[in-house]
Amino acid sequence: MLRQTGLSLLCVMFTLVFAASSMVTVPLEAAVRTKSSAKKVSSKKKKKKRSSRSSKCSPAARAVGKKQAIDLVSSQSPELCRLTGMEYKAGSEDLADISAIMAADGEILGEASSVRELQYQQGEDLAELEREDDVTVDIDAFTSLWLSYVDQEGGTMTEGGIPKQKVIDVVMDWLGTRYQYGGMTRGGIDCSAFTRMIFESTSKVTLPRSAAQQSTVGKTVSKRSELQLGDLVFFNTRRRVAVGHVGIYLGDDLFAHSSSRYGVTISSLKSTYYGKRLIGARRLTEADMAQLTAETVRH
Repeated sequence: MLRQTGLSLLCVMFTLVFAASSMVTVPLEAAVRTKSSAKKVSSKKKKKKRSSRSSKCSPAARAVGKKQAIDLVSSQSPELCRLTGMEYKAGSEDLADISAIMAADGEILGEASSVRELQYQQGEDLAELEREDDVTVDIDAFTSLWLSYVDQEGGTMTEGGIPKQKVIDVVMDWLGTRYQYGGMTRGGIDCSAFTRMIFESTSKVTLPRSAAQQSTVGKTVSKRSELQLGDLVFFNTRRRVAVGHVGIYLGDDLFAHSSSRYGVTISSLKSTYYGKRLIGARRLTEADMAQLTAETVRH
């Protein structure tokens, strides 16, 4: 009888322990499921945030950017008009108010949310851009100029040995391409990837990936009046990043870049926005090009 009673008590104890362990396991499994669900929701929010950041450059905005580029070239640059075959239209009543165009130009990216993003973050602040970008480029006129261009000088080169006509050809080919943060393709491209692509397409030289890194290559161009076609121009457009934007200089204060507002377009350094944020320029010489080529081969 005592042995049966002991066995009964032992069975009861095992039953209680099993029940207690089951009660603990269920909440833990529920907690794991809840944590997993939270991660999925957080991931979806981050993806949505990234998507919204890269989709601000609409087709309509890119069309405006194209027109701006042509207006600026045909009204601001006799030399580029000569190179591309476009008619120089200084003072033409057919052009939009250039001052208004410059005032409206600028970038729209928000603040970077992490140190990782800051490394490659580039673009302009929309509110500041709308207040201060007051020069617009006429893209259609620039396109016509480019199509009718005949190289009368037999292939003028940049100091780095790149045919200037090749630079213009690549810029024209990419005009209107959508801006995309981190993008490097026809489907979307950011500013430093755009300048990188130009050098890869025209000289097989690979520039560093970010605008800040690109600002360390080549030699410094100390005066704005000394800028030449093919020079890299840098801007402080981010509150937390010294070098936030980069473009390639074309001449007559005009530069090509991938704008977070308009996509690949042409803007003017006479614009209040870009003029006061220009912080430097670099020129790649043949020696710089050779060094970059050697570094690319080593890696």
